[in-house]
Amino acid sequence: MTKNALIIAATACALPLAALAQDTPVPRMLKGMAKGQWRMEMLENSAAKPGQKLPAMTLCTDNLMKHSSQSQPAVKSERKCKVRLLKDGSDEAVVETVCPERTVTTTMKRESAKSMLMDVKTTGERPHALKMRYTNLGACREGQATMTYDKNSEQCAKIQSAAAKMDPVKSCASAGERRAECEKMLRQQISQMKAMCN
Repeated sequence: MTKNALIIAATACALPLAALAQDTPVPRMLKGMAKGQWRMEMLENSAAKPGQKLPAMTLCTDNLMKHSSQSQPAVKSERKCKVRLLKDGSDEAVVETVCPERTVTTTMKRESAKSMLMDVKTTGERPHALKMRYTNLGACREGQATMTYDKNSEQCAKIQSAAAKMDPVKSCASAGERRAECEKMLRQQISQMKAMCN
C-alpha cells in the first residue's frame, strides 16, 4: 500500500473530527463515539496490487482533534475545501468534501455499537476508492502516537529499519551553531517513528 493511500485513510477518519473543529455539523452517528482508539482495517484499496496484503492501523482520534484545534487559525485562512453533510442518519452518514482539485465522498455506516464501515471515493485528480472497517478500542493510551501499526507488521519493519539508519550526530554534523537543535529534532523524529509500532 502506498504512503498516499495511508494518508487518505487517516484523513478519512479525521474528516468528521476536523469538521467538529471547523464548526461544520458532525454526523449524528459519530456523536458520543468519536474519541479514543480506532482500529482501521483496510478492506479494499483501488491502488493495491493484486494479492497485496492490506495493512491495519490504530488511530488515536484524541490526538487528531488536538492537532486539528491547534492548526485551526491557519486552516481557516487557507482552506479552499467545502465540507457538507449529504446524509445525516443515526446509522448512516454521507460527507462530501469539495476541493479545487478533487471531491471526496465519505459514506459511513454503523455496523455495531463499536464499529462502522467507511467507503471513501475520490474523484478528480488521482481518483481513488477505499473501503475500511473502524472498531473502537476504548480510550487512547498515555503517550500513544496518532497512528500506530501492529508491531510485527511489514509497515513497522520498514519504519524500524528507517529509524535505525538515522544518526542525529552524523546527519547534523554540518549544522554549525544549530547542531544541538538539529540533533534534538532528529531524536524526536526517531522517537515518534518508533512510537508508531508500540
